Amino acid sequence: MEPTKKIEILERALEREKKARKLAEKILEEKSTELYDLSEALRQSNNRLKELLKEKTSQLEGVFVNIIDAYIIMDIQGNVLKMNQAAKDMLGYDNEKEVVNLLKLVHSDYVEYTAAAFKQLYHTGSYNNYKARIITKDGTEKIVQINASIIYDREGKPIAAQGVARDITEEIEIKKQLESQNKQLDLILDNSPIGISLTQTNFKGALKVNKALINMFEYSLEEFNNLSIKDITHPEDNDSSEQLRQMVEGKIDSYTINKRYIKKSGETLWAKTKVAAIRDENGKILYQVATIEDITKEKIAKEKIEESENRLSTLIVNLQTGILLEDENRKILLTNTKFCNLFGIEAPPELLKGADCSNAAEENKKYFKNPEQFVQRISELLRKKETVIGEELELVNGSIYERSYIPIYHEGRYKGHLWSYDDITIQKNYKESLKAQKEKYSSIIANMNLGLLEVDLNDQILMANQSFTEMSGYSEEELLGKTASDIFLIPESKADFDKNDKVRRKGMSNSYEVRLKTKDNKLKYWLVSGAPNYDVNGKMLGSIGIHLDITEMKLLETQKEQLLKNLEQQNEHLNEYAHIVSHDLKSPLRNISALLSWTKEDFREKLGEESLMNLDLMQGKVEKMDHLIENILRYSSIEDGNIQNQELNLQELVSEIIELIYIPEHISVSILRKLPIIYGDRTRIQQVFQNLLSNAVNYIDKEKGFVEIDYTENTTHYTFSIKDNGIGIKKEHHQRIFKIFNALGTHEKSTGVGLSIVKKVIDLYEGEIWLDSEVGKGTVFFFSLKKQS
Repeated sequence: MEPTKKIEILERALEREKKARKLAEKILEEKSTELYDLSEALRQSNNRLKELLKEKTSQLEGVFVNIIDAYIIMDIQGNVLKMNQAAKDMLGYDNEKEVVNLLKLVHSDYVEYTAAAFKQLYHTGSYNNYKARIITKDGTEKIVQINASIIYDREGKPIAAQGVARDITEEIEIKKQLESQNKQLDLILDNSPIGISLTQTNFKGALKVNKALINMFEYSLEEFNNLSIKDITHPEDNDSSEQLRQMVEGKIDSYTINKRYIKKSGETLWAKTKVAAIRDENGKILYQVATIEDITKEKIAKEKIEESENRLSTLIVNLQTGILLEDENRKILLTNTKFCNLFGIEAPPELLKGADCSNAAEENKKYFKNPEQFVQRISELLRKKETVIGEELELVNGSIYERSYIPIYHEGRYKGHLWSYDDITIQKNYKESLKAQKEKYSSIIANMNLGLLEVDLNDQILMANQSFTEMSGYSEEELLGKTASDIFLIPESKADFDKNDKVRRKGMSNSYEVRLKTKDNKLKYWLVSGAPNYDVNGKMLGSIGIHLDITEMKLLETQKEQLLKNLEQQNEHLNEYAHIVSHDLKSPLRNISALLSWTKEDFREKLGEESLMNLDLMQGKVEKMDHLIENILRYSSIEDGNIQNQELNLQELVSEIIELIYIPEHISVSILRKLPIIYGDRTRIQQVFQNLLSNAVNYIDKEKGFVEIDYTENTTHYTFSIKDNGIGIKKEHHQRIFKIFNALGTHEKSTGVGLSIVKKVIDLYEGEIWLDSEVGKGTVFFFSLKKQS
């Protein structure tokens, strides 16, 4: 148990004792007159005493109930005459069921002490805070604290005693533990090399200061009692007021700060200070514990090192040579921007500190023309630890770097090494590199399939490759020096060209489509990707454009748009036609159905059973035809544009479908887990579940059938399953059943349209449908629906 918690328990126990004592004194005062009369009767006989006590018991019942601690009345011999429930619970005895003598409950070690206390009680009339060890009925040892007083008769003769007893066993144990822990804490505090103080408010009235803190600040304990933290803090470092305020407000329980203090001698002391708050149950600060560690030497040394490092870092960072400083374990100590630029490292130099370069050569060898030689050479340099200056490296991209390696020693010990890199490509191979690059890019430009055109700031053509001349119909001689916009643009394209030209003049690349005419006056569509062109000094010279002829593509797009428009019109006509046909077909079917019903009713007595059966068959065929027409209409009306998505509670929707469709008594339909809330078209989703559930129920041939509905989900789709123990479906029919008018069974309601409707709806939701089936055992239909937002 924590010391703070134990202190809280003791404080509550003491408060409870005070309340019990006050209550007992009040009771004694209020009942003194009654007890005086009672003592007169007790003097006559012991039995009369018990009778009188019994008569008075009813008057004290309310008192007994309200006393929290044990309350006992006993005769002069220690026999209990009356005890409240708290006393019964504490001792385990009940005086109403057995004779209880308190003197016999006292531990053998406390018999003499108890006898002496009893005598004092007899002579003085009262005894306060008497402590004794007793043995309860179950053998448990307890330490109790008793406040007792004598009851006298009218002649002043003692006839009985009364007292309040409280179990303080736990409090005694806690005190022992606290004393032990306090001794341990004192040992730790006195022997700690770190200064420690326990205060109520910022050193003022220090409750505890250890030897290390006294030695550190040169103040005595008495002197600390008259000092506050502000008194010994350096004037320039009184900056912890904000943290202290937050601690008082309960926002933080501790804070750490490095600050300067003034010792008694006036010497400045740098210290790492950590302050922690100890709070009561209401969050109020009871104490503050501060640990103060002298870091003066470390602080001064660190400042000198940092000052030296900062000068060196500033020098290295601004060098135009790539610098990499590694320690003896090949961890980066320092690098600069130039090094990062040379090796294409996007991270800023400061983030590379501490990075491990043990495998850097192997990771970066791909950039060098002789990768294995590059790795071997670095290993050799690190092994020999000899200075190497001005070693050339050839990169795959043609660049040439000059590298130097300098090992670093301190007091004869190897502490790391310095790498320096300079790009000397321009100085060494300027003319050769320029010529090679010009030939290379000229060859690429001349042979690329895309038309390339270079113009100056006035849109005058400077260069055109062969592909461009073939696209335009002009020769290069005809184009050079001419204004490109004057040659190719038609009036309607001029505005778009000017807008894109302004974008390019701002130094931005862009792509756009333009309609123009070629040399033979044919209108073409070109896709132009243009970018500004700069000289070596970054000055804009003009622009370079890559041209792709997309005339055929534009024609195809126009045809596609017209086809889509025609298709949309045809779909509208088909939908209208489907509704008209549906109405025209269903009307005579309903007439036929009505005629059959009337015929059956009117001629039931004249027709034989076979004729009535034929009429029933005809009626069934008519109903099937009506159902088929209805499904065809539904199938034709399933389009993207008809979807009205809304939030759907599938658990409620599927439950309604189960109640709606006919389910024979021998078939059970169950939902294995609560179905999700999705976003979709209610009518379409209902068609899917209703058709699949109806099929499952209709094709169950078992005495006890079942249909089970379940689902799973991932980040993009819900996947549902509907399982039955019906007749099953052969594997060769698994794909055919989803095509319209493909019904496998001979069920009277089967039209071959239901599953095609299901598939069409699922396709609208970018899902899939498939099945797993075994003939004679059953089928599981799986289908997925994409999550909608």
